[in-house]
Amino acid sequence: MAARPLVTVYNEKYEATETQIKLPYVFRAPIRPDVVSFIHDQMFRNKRQAHAVSTMAGK
Repeated sequence: MAARPLVTVYNEKYEATETQIKLPYVFRAPIRPDVVSFIHDQMFRNKRQAHAVSTMAGK
């Protein structure tokens, strides 16, 4: 497996520090299209307006 690249660490003022760390493995993982599609659908559904059943329905 290839070596993980080094990334620069920034402080709370967005200034680069002298510290560099290895990029975590999770950021090198491939992006799964099925997961992206699922998350997109779920976020879209959060925007829908909820509808309640009328108390007068069926009368």
